[in-house]
Amino acid sequence: MTQPLETTPRPTLAARMKMLVAWALGLGLLAWLLHRTPLSEVTQALQQPSLGTWALTLAGLLFSYGLRAARLQVVLDLDAHHRPPHRWLGLRTDSLRVILMHNAAVNLLPMRAGELSFPWLASRELGMSLPRAVACLMWMRVQDLLILLMLGICLWPGVPLTWRGAALLAMWAGWFVANAVMRRWFAQHAETPAEAQAGGLRRVLHKLRHALFEPAHHRPAAWLLTLANWSVKLAAGACLLASITGSPWSTAWAGALGGELAAVVPLQGPAGFGTYEAGVWAGMAAHLPSQSPALALAVSAALALHVCFLLCAVVAGAVALLLSKLNARSDD
Repeated sequence: MTQPLETTPRPTLAARMKMLVAWALGLGLLAWLLHRTPLSEVTQALQQPSLGTWALTLAGLLFSYGLRAARLQVVLDLDAHHRPPHRWLGLRTDSLRVILMHNAAVNLLPMRAGELSFPWLASRELGMSLPRAVACLMWMRVQDLLILLMLGICLWPGVPLTWRGAALLAMWAGWFVANAVMRRWFAQHAETPAEAQAGGLRRVLHKLRHALFEPAHHRPAAWLLTLANWSVKLAAGACLLASITGSPWSTAWAGALGGELAAVVPLQGPAGFGTYEAGVWAGMAAHLPSQSPALALAVSAALALHVCFLLCAVVAGAVALLLSKLNARSDD
C-alpha cells in the first residue's frame, strides 16, 4: 500500500551555496584532469576494451545491483513485514526497484544528494516509515565504508602480510570498542520525544540509535552481501581499467577502490565527475612510476569506467521507474 508522501522543503541559501561549491569543485577538478588528458585519449580509451571486456564489466555491475537489493531485503527484514509483489530468481522486485532508482539518483545528483531519495523510495515502494528508512540508509553506508576499508587492507598491493593482519585486528578492535561504547551510552540516556524531533547532532544520534538497535542490521547475511557486492563491483571496474591502461590487475583494482573511496568526500560535483577520476588516478599512482604509460592513461580509463557506471545506473533506474509506475497503475 502506498503511503502519503511528505512535501520536500525548499533548499536554504546555505544548501544552495554548498551545491554551487560542489559543482564548481567537481567541474574544476574534471577540467584540470582533462587538461592533462587529450580528448583523443579519452575516445581511444572507450574503444580500447574488447566487446567481451565491456560485457564482463556490465555483467558485474548488474550482478552488484542484485546483491544490493538482496542486502536491502535482509537489512529491512522485508519478508517479515509483507509479501513481495513478485520475485525474480528469489529476489524481491520491489527491493530491486528501490535500489535501481536510488542508485540512479546518487549517480546523477551532486554532493551525494541522491541519498535523500532513499527514504522517500522506501516509504513509497516498501511501505517503510521514514525514520526506519533513514536509519537503514545510515547503517548501509557504515557497512559500505567498513567493507571498503577491509578490502583495501586485505588486497592493497605491496603491503606485508603482518601489516595486513595488524590493521585488520586494529579495525576489528576499534569497531568492537566503538560499538560497545555507543550501546552503553544509548542505554544510559533514554530517548525522549523531543530528541526524536530535534535537529543537528541530536537528530543524527537519534538515527544512529535506531541503526544500532535494529536486529536485522546485524545479521551475518547483510555483511556477506555487502562484501560480495563491493568485491564484484571493484573486480568489474578493475577489468576495464586494466584493459585500457595495460596495468596489472592488482594495480587497476587499487584504482577502482580509490575511485569508490573518493565518494566519501562530502563535496561531490555533478554525477561525481572529477572526484571519482582523481580517486582512480591516486589509487593507481600509488603503485606506478610517475612516467608510467599506464598512469598516463589512468584518467581517460577512469572517465570511460565512470561513463559506463553512469549509463548503466541511469538506464537501470529508468527501467525500474517505469516498472514502478506500471505497478502503481495496476494496483489502482
